[in-house]
Amino acid sequence: MERLGESGSRVIHSPAFDIVRAPDSVLAQRIGGLAAFDAVIVTSPVAAKMLAERVVGPGIRDLRFYAPGKGTAAALHAAGLRCDFPVTGGTSEHMLAMGEFAEVNGVRIAIVGAPGGRGLLASELDRRGASVEMMHVYRRQPLPPAPALLNALRKRHALVVLISSRQAFGIITGDLGKELRSGWLASRFVVSSERLERVCSNAGVSRICRAVGAADEQMLAAARKAGWSSG
Repeated sequence: MERLGESGSRVIHSPAFDIVRAPDSVLAQRIGGLAAFDAVIVTSPVAAKMLAERVVGPGIRDLRFYAPGKGTAAALHAAGLRCDFPVTGGTSEHMLAMGEFAEVNGVRIAIVGAPGGRGLLASELDRRGASVEMMHVYRRQPLPPAPALLNALRKRHALVVLISSRQAFGIITGDLGKELRSGWLASRFVVSSERLERVCSNAGVSRICRAVGAADEQMLAAARKAGWSSG
């Protein structure tokens, strides 16, 4: 948002959900239980920060952690944890292509995040023979679209939408009435993955540019390449 604002773009922030942490007692129990696993996948910076706040004892510190990108990994590194991530891209497909997940038969893997995310990761690792457990440390509370976004759609402004979450796309799209939804779907979308591109296309979006990942610079680079931003 800062980079786009500096380039002279008018930026609208419309978060699709609030983060609601699990109760402290539940967090302590679930994070402490990670010591029973062979590997831990942390799916978001939010989950990584929650985990980093509570890292105690060698049972956790000796684990091998994995993340979809360097932002999530950085929070774990700051807590003294070893964490690997895909060299390029940040999707579930990129993670599944990592050599560490090629042979996982019998490996115990925890996936730390929130309900509704990384379903492909869990199902594919399970198919490969891993024992997978979802460890939910927070949930997403849906929010209505920002008033500024609604106002821009009512005025039929030409929008460029940078979005990296299928859940966020679904929440915002579902909350818009028929008239505003048509303007939303007519916008130019910069998306972070092939699966999100398919979701947007199936919903009626026709102008889509796919970034190589969800990191800020990757999304901005895709927008610049498409000629949709100078930021």
